[in-house]
Amino acid sequence: MNLRKTFLILMITGLLQLDAQVLKQTIRGVVIDKALLRPIEGVKITIDNDTIWTALTDSLGQFEIIDVTVGRHKVLAQSERYFDAYLPDVLLNSGKELVLNIQLEERIKEFSSFKFKAKVNKIKPINDFSVVSSRTFSVEETQKFAAAINDPARMATSFAGVIGAEDGNNTIVIRGNSPSGMLWRMEGIDIPGPNHFSSFNGSGGGISILSAQLLGNSDFMTGAFPAEYGNALSGVFDLRLRKGNSKKREYTLQAGFLGLDLATEGPLSKKGGSYLVNYRYSTLGLIQKLGVNITGSTTLFQDLSYNIVFPNSRFGSFSVFGFGGISNQLQNAVKDSSQWKTMFDRYNVIYTTNTAASGLTHTISLGKNTTLRNVLLYSINTIKDRGEYYENDYINTYTHWRNALNNQKLALNSTVNHKLNSNVHLRAGLILNHWIYSAENKELDSLKKLVTRLDNKGLTNYAQAFAQFKLKLNSRFQVFAGLHSMYLQLNKTYSIEPRLSAKYEFKPKHTVSIGYGLHSQLQMPAIYFAEYKNQSGQSVFPNKNLGMSKAHHIVAAYEFIINSNSRLKLEAYYQDLFKIPVSQDPSSTYSLLNNNFGPVVLPLENTGNGKNVGIELTAERFLNKGFYYLISASVYNSQYKTKTGQWYNTRFNGNHAVSVTAGKEIKLKGDRRILGFNFKTLWYGGFRETPIDLEKSRIYNIAIEDQSKTFSVQLSDYFRTDIKVSYRINHKKYNSIWSLDIQNATNRKNVGGQYFDLDTETTKTWYQAPLIPVFSYKIEF
Repeated sequence: MNLRKTFLILMITGLLQLDAQVLKQTIRGVVIDKALLRPIEGVKITIDNDTIWTALTDSLGQFEIIDVTVGRHKVLAQSERYFDAYLPDVLLNSGKELVLNIQLEERIKEFSSFKFKAKVNKIKPINDFSVVSSRTFSVEETQKFAAAINDPARMATSFAGVIGAEDGNNTIVIRGNSPSGMLWRMEGIDIPGPNHFSSFNGSGGGISILSAQLLGNSDFMTGAFPAEYGNALSGVFDLRLRKGNSKKREYTLQAGFLGLDLATEGPLSKKGGSYLVNYRYSTLGLIQKLGVNITGSTTLFQDLSYNIVFPNSRFGSFSVFGFGGISNQLQNAVKDSSQWKTMFDRYNVIYTTNTAASGLTHTISLGKNTTLRNVLLYSINTIKDRGEYYENDYINTYTHWRNALNNQKLALNSTVNHKLNSNVHLRAGLILNHWIYSAENKELDSLKKLVTRLDNKGLTNYAQAFAQFKLKLNSRFQVFAGLHSMYLQLNKTYSIEPRLSAKYEFKPKHTVSIGYGLHSQLQMPAIYFAEYKNQSGQSVFPNKNLGMSKAHHIVAAYEFIINSNSRLKLEAYYQDLFKIPVSQDPSSTYSLLNNNFGPVVLPLENTGNGKNVGIELTAERFLNKGFYYLISASVYNSQYKTKTGQWYNTRFNGNHAVSVTAGKEIKLKGDRRILGFNFKTLWYGGFRETPIDLEKSRIYNIAIEDQSKTFSVQLSDYFRTDIKVSYRINHKKYNSIWSLDIQNATNRKNVGGQYFDLDTETTKTWYQAPLIPVFSYKIEF
């Protein structure tokens, strides 16, 4: 046998032995009381696959199980005093230890001596005061769902009642509401929308700043929120960050179409604590710095996110968390009119956004049954947007628009949790906010003069307070009640908002629930500080005394747990919106409920109304035996009214939405290699538009809508299919993941809307994004 054959045989033998080798890793974590966030000692942890591993938590609530085979496992946490927690199909890779944070809910006294079968709590909200229109989501879902691209907002379009507003960003519409009604929270305190290329209304952006490496299981809500949430009308993202591995240093590297990521985590010191840091730089920006331009425009962004947990002491526990993102996009017009297909091709556009938030948390016990948690946070969001267009001589340019925004906030959230007993849980808190703001808005008029519509700055304070309780009447019936209040110092307006909900399991696996809430939201600072000159030349602020927008939310739900892996949910809702800012002009149809773009500088008053009504159906199978699906459908109607006294369709009244999300994992070589196929299909009713009055638009050389036909035109239905293919390989010391996301895999031309082209003086149609492939490679070790 020659040397070449001998080498080939040895290589093949080695590969076969490597594939036959059983790969093992460690599962560790902590178990805490869900209400008081305190460690629980003596909890039995069982990990079940083909083999069973067990462990008990120590005095710090910690457990560690070594030499667990890689792959998917079922995890069960059991304690005499608490309901069981069951985590199905958690994924253990060879490259990193799996660190779990398990929260247990205390049994009510009446039943504390009985054994209960473990219940699946896959979608049960982490916040145990959330009853209706809420669910938890995992970071795995943001990575697994097709075209979610590690983005919670894009992932949420798989949920009932949630619609993507535009392919080019992650702005979402919930139950027909304006995207600006969304609230983002992190670690228990409000934050600015965590997005690159963020919009002026703060609800969405082009790409999420947040890294999947930092996110833990979090909550998403679409109506009738608990009393601790305020200043929101449509939905809430309540984000939690995971802690870094406190025992071992680990790393993650990822390269893809969106960016180059580097994450590191590990113990902070020998006394305990941990750090978790992720940095990303845009791939397109790096390629463009090398002199290669793929898109025709310059797109740069980078971000940093972190969560640093300090060792516990007699003064309590402390952590520092935050994120920051810098983004810039530059589009240069080609100096060749023969290549100008639309009016936008002659524009130079510069769009820059910076968003950051940094917070400090402190948690301390105040007696046996009470915990105090304080969160201090500073945040800033700046946007600069300028558009210039070339004349046909390619020399003269005019500034068509120039916008600038600076929004800063210093906030303190202090929350007390108290368990009166196992049946009654109380929570109360105070939130203080100091608001600093400046804004500029200039636009070209029909005479090609740059007119200042907004140029002001200001500061104010606002405060929120809440109190709520949870009462378990018996093992099947629970009642929740609370009160939220908000006060704005600027104009001394306030709101007092009752919240009430209940949940009743009328027979095993069948639950009905109902929720009511009065909710309010402050206006955007640019609206309050809009400045005008009256006939005498004096400055006036017509919107300074605007009140808060308000809404009554009523939700009724029925849920059927088919088995441990499947559920069916039906939910109906009605939202009565009132005191909505509308134009002071009696003939105008303008309402803030339709705002989705730039700053608003009209004189407004709180005389508008709105109503959203709908019914939603969700059928879901959690990942089991390698297969999952999530099917959601909703039928809804969204309308508004201004001083005209007439009801109109809102911009977002598509009337129906269907989402089908599913995936299959195929195991190769045992659990060493996993091939994943995922897809998502979206079908929405088209949004509404007001037709353009061509005659007036040609006269004034600017787009003018026909107000007599407000939102009377419905765009054609939106249909999109996304596909994701992934291949996960577990090696002895690391694991790697190849993935390819394809957004709009059929390359369908979905209509985005109509616009008035100044060059041709005609209306033209613009379309949503075409097929977009997003490739990535990740390695963990």
